[in-house]
Amino acid sequence: MTRIKIGIIGSGGMARHHLTRFTSMEDAKVVAIASRNEETGTQLAKEHKTAFIPEWARLIERDDIDGIVICTHNDSHGKIVLAALQADKHVFVEYPLASDVGAGEAALKLAEERHRVLRVSHPEAVSNTHKALKQKIGELGDLLLTSFVRLTPGRGARPEILFNLPVSGIPAHFFIYHIYPIVDFFGGAASVKKNAVYEGLKENGQYDRFVNTLIVEFKRGGIGQWTWAGGIAINAAEEHERYVLTEGTISDAGGNWHCITPSGVVPLSISDSPQPTLQELWFSEIRDAADQPPNLEDAAVALEAIRISLGFGE
Repeated sequence: MTRIKIGIIGSGGMARHHLTRFTSMEDAKVVAIASRNEETGTQLAKEHKTAFIPEWARLIERDDIDGIVICTHNDSHGKIVLAALQADKHVFVEYPLASDVGAGEAALKLAEERHRVLRVSHPEAVSNTHKALKQKIGELGDLLLTSFVRLTPGRGARPEILFNLPVSGIPAHFFIYHIYPIVDFFGGAASVKKNAVYEGLKENGQYDRFVNTLIVEFKRGGIGQWTWAGGIAINAAEEHERYVLTEGTISDAGGNWHCITPSGVVPLSISDSPQPTLQELWFSEIRDAADQPPNLEDAAVALEAIRISLGFGE
């Protein structure tokens, strides 16, 4: 089997995670690692017996690389994705796809024109739970309301990233992984209303606590509501999610999914069948792209999630 040669951009926790996955795959070869942090980048390259390149642009230019894996801060995703696609590389990028709608749209256009695979790291594509939810939602009629609430105490392990508007954008964009699955279930937005409040906001864009809300009217009908609050006085993190449809409601009460209909309450049936990893899925898509145009449905959902997270409705 011909090995697929990849380059990794980034040297933090996610880069290590992806390297562990890729180095366990027989058909993967890590050619080089690029990072603006020379110390961690050099160490990571040494651990995996591969080359270290300080400038990510030089890594992308290499002819001996088929695909680029992007594990950098949110604010740099878009420009690296575009540069990689322009260099005819397949792309695997941590969410969000980009920090603005224009870059996301340009990325999809480039991927389509150049027949390159563009996969964002949203795990729903290989999630049995997501597949079970999608099937059950399809059985319960039309959407009335979907609601999501996440409340978190303190500032977390890396407040310099999350509580930082220039680096990660508004909280809804940082937490885009809560938006993506709902877009995959119910489609795009006809309109979006957003609101955000920051306490302790400094000139450099860092802040102490926040509340961020989104209200969406979906094109296919129904309303979506998201609420995030962080750095608040609460004993422990809380998260609640509901899908209210004309024939029943699906709830994650207690951390386990249940379906409520006039007939009663039953647990959601979730298969335990093995699924490929996202890295394996990306590789299979790269191989398929040799014979057919790549499937960009995942990237299209990721782009619509960006539109909603940033408050852009049609």
